Parts: sequence; structure tokens; C-alpha cells
Amino acid sequence: MKKIIILTLLTISLSMSYAIELGIILGEPTGVSFRQWHGKSLAMDFQLGWSTRNENFDIHGAYLFHNQTSTRIESRPLTFFYGPGGRLKASGNEFILGFKFPFGLYYKFKSIPFSLSGELAPGLNIGSEMEFDLLGGISFRYIF
Repeated sequence: MKKIIILTLLTISLSMSYAIELGIILGEPTGVSFRQWHGKSLAMDFQLGWSTRNENFDIHGAYLFHNQTSTRIESRPLTFFYGPGGRLKASGNEFILGFKFPFGLYYKFKSIPFSLSGELAPGLNIGSEMEFDLLGGISFRYIF
């Protein structure tokens, strides 16, 4: 039942999208980065990766709000983003849920279909014990 609900929500989400970006993230974790736009200032961000620091598999998701800054590169605005998110961390036989609040800078290149972003994401992991965590990385994605 949970799989059907998740697939239904994902299908509805994809049908309402503005643009899709797919690429890599280097940092904590390192892996695949996916961003789906809903209009010009809202996006859903997903990451699948491996943490070299903790040696665990991570799945992340966040709903991001984007605000343009006055800084411009190649006449394109540098955008500040932030928003609530969640995390599932698989370490050995233990699964840990967490909350995170990523924020960072996003840039969409003018002459090529790529974007670049950097983020920090303070968070709270809820497992056998609660712990503060700091995640972050640099993403490079192709824009479809």
C-alpha cells in the first residue's frame, strides 16, 4: 500500500513539473542529485548517495524555495535556496530517519543546459539516539 501511495504521489508530482535536472553531488553524501522544478521558485530535491564519513547509504529529499539575489554572473541571477527536508540513513542493519534544513546557492548557466549549486544542511537524526548532523555538497546537474 505504501508503495502505491508513493508511486501515485511521484506520478502526480512529475506531471506538474516545470523542468527536471539530473547530475551528481560531491560531499556528504556523494552520489546522484535530482531536482524537479514546480514553477520558477519552487523545487523538490532528491539525493541518493554514500557517506564516506559514516560509511552508510543515504536518501534525502527536500522542498526548496528559491529567491534571486542581486548578484549576476553572465547576466544570470545567483539564487539563494532553503527549505525543509528529510533523510533516511541505512547503516548496517539500522535505519535512521532524520530531518534537515538545506540552504545554499544555485546557478543556472546561460549558454549550456547545466546548473551548479552548493548547499549546507544542518539536521537532526532520530535513531536509537538523537544526534545533530551537518551535511552538504556541491551539485552539478544537466537540465532536461
